Amino acid sequence: METRELYLSIASGRRGGAVAFVTLNALRPASYLYGGILWTRGLLYRHGVLPTVRLPLPVISVGNITLGGTGKTPLIEFLARFLTERGKKVAILSRGYAGTNGTSDEFMEFRERLPHVPFLLGKDRLASARTAIEEFHPQCLLLDDGFQHWGLARDLDIVVIDTLSPFGSGHLLPAGTLREPPSSLKRAGLFVLSRTNLCPPERLQDIKGHLLHLSSSTPIIETVHHPLYLEGMNGNRVEVSYLNGKKTFAFCGLGNPASFEKTLQLQGADVVGFKSFSDHHHYTPEECKALTSEAIGLGAEAIVTTCKDRVKLVGAYSNTPLQDNDWPLPFFALRIAMRITRGQEALASALRRILP
Repeated sequence: METRELYLSIASGRRGGAVAFVTLNALRPASYLYGGILWTRGLLYRHGVLPTVRLPLPVISVGNITLGGTGKTPLIEFLARFLTERGKKVAILSRGYAGTNGTSDEFMEFRERLPHVPFLLGKDRLASARTAIEEFHPQCLLLDDGFQHWGLARDLDIVVIDTLSPFGSGHLLPAGTLREPPSSLKRAGLFVLSRTNLCPPERLQDIKGHLLHLSSSTPIIETVHHPLYLEGMNGNRVEVSYLNGKKTFAFCGLGNPASFEKTLQLQGADVVGFKSFSDHHHYTPEECKALTSEAIGLGAEAIVTTCKDRVKLVGAYSNTPLQDNDWPLPFFALRIAMRITRGQEALASALRRILP
């Protein structure tokens, strides 16, 4: 188990025992310090001591308050498509997590899925915004992971909340997985609940009730990660029903790997083996061979990963993209899209207010 994965398993509460108990108690003072820094930073921005820059065009932020994957990337893609289909020119700004080639998995995936939408990667989001305005002349900017980015004014703050782990472990970093306390959700303009189909109905109502208690006027939008099709390394597409009853070995490098496994099981896959890596993991040729060997040893009939991982497998064996025949078993990535199941008019109304 990698160090980051071990830490997340402890901080999220998934891993118990004496080592976890000692680790969390040792980290608790640092969480109090972190909370104090957050409070002071917010105070300085609210009172204008630290500057917030407002751009001459609408900025929509998509963020969260927890570590791990909540579904920001599918929502960014949904918004980009929603706006471009209505004639709006958009650009996406992301801090990103750089890979070995200086890009990020989000960058590679968006370039593949939305080749005509500018995607600017950089830690300085203000500089990226100015570059986007000068070079691409967008009518709107989508700020990926921007809820904690106070330096850039937003016209709409969308916070994505994963219903499988809505408020993390209840503790701030580093003794927990909260990037901000739940009270910070009062700043949000919209709540987007992700993976609601994987959440028990009574639990979903509890989450919504808690959000209404925090901010009764903030609209709540419910979404699911809807499987579209299976995609081979060569780009060939297969119906998701292919997995029904199929002995499947799966792997991924996500912030919330359990959601991927549950999604496969809902499609009828017989998941005989599942391997998770840390979020934004980049695979080596040795790891690919080890995954294949493990799948064969478990009697798997197919290997499945996510599209986010698929783009990072390019060049894992060589400097050319992997082909389907590089895997001795049928190999696919599951293509998903965010689908709104309740509250689409609330989202459309919020977008119309800032983008008539």
